[in-house]
Amino acid sequence: MTSSFRRWSSRAFAPALALATLALAGSAQTLKLATLVPEGSLWDKSVRELGAAVQQATAGRVKFQIYPGGVAGDEPDVLRKMRIGQLQGGLFSASGLGDIDPAFYLFQVPLLLETDAEVELILSQMRATLSERLAAKGCVLVQWSNVGWLRFFGSKPLTSFDEFKRRKQFVWGTDGRLAGWYQQLGLSPVALSGGDVLTGLQTGLIECLPATPLAALSLQWFRPAPHMLDHRFAPLLGGLILTQASWKKLSAEDQATLLRLARESEERLFAEIPKLEEEALAEMQKRGLEVVKEPPTDAEKWLALGRSFQELFRTHTVPPEIFDQAKALLEEHRSSR
Repeated sequence: MTSSFRRWSSRAFAPALALATLALAGSAQTLKLATLVPEGSLWDKSVRELGAAVQQATAGRVKFQIYPGGVAGDEPDVLRKMRIGQLQGGLFSASGLGDIDPAFYLFQVPLLLETDAEVELILSQMRATLSERLAAKGCVLVQWSNVGWLRFFGSKPLTSFDEFKRRKQFVWGTDGRLAGWYQQLGLSPVALSGGDVLTGLQTGLIECLPATPLAALSLQWFRPAPHMLDHRFAPLLGGLILTQASWKKLSAEDQATLLRLARESEERLFAEIPKLEEEALAEMQKRGLEVVKEPPTDAEKWLALGRSFQELFRTHTVPPEIFDQAKALLEEHRSSR
């Protein structure tokens, strides 16, 4: 090869090389994600660790930029910003996912799910169905998130179902329908914002609230509510989703990498949460928390309350076909135990 040919070929291929370099740089995607979870919390750290792993595995082609703690607004605000392209995704609660598709309200039904195994069964067996429903709304389900189990914390003793029923119950102020159902079922709801819980407990405005042990410890709710009835009310779940528009900008290889790493992160989180809940309970007990196991004689009362809640959710909120699919899976699982 002559030197003149080398000079010619270098000049001829230089523009093509520059274009290829620009195309490669342009293919890098920064996914802006927002969430209400506090910065530095376990769930914030989990998403950040996932982002770091994805960035490394894709050689920088996919990056996460995370806005925690509600700085991008509440969940309806995040959803609106996703629709106009300001954000590419978010880590949503089951309630926030339910605003996209009501099938996700399934995970808010009180006293439907009872164990970690049942939660994982429903999430795994219904993942495809729920993903399809999200896809129809322009979203991609990337990862489930687990926050733990809601138990009952009270400012007054909670030694039985009847004591629980007499207490003034905290419900989220934005969910007027749920407060109405509480009243319909003979409970005493008081609608407040999350930021008013501590004051409500201290002033007696509320006497009981459902909270996860991790939240009760980190937010110090257990101090004015030092009595815990160890009955699982509902799992607190969420999901990391992306818009389909941003998802389609990723290569098939990067999509597969992101899903693989997200699933691994999900499995670690679900394995870690039960251990952390036990540690949180032990720590609060050291500081004066009284943990009461429900009397066996109350079992039927809880079952009856659960059936009433389930009927209301199936009739008014969760699509019947989704509820019935979950119920069938649970009945099969329970009969085989």
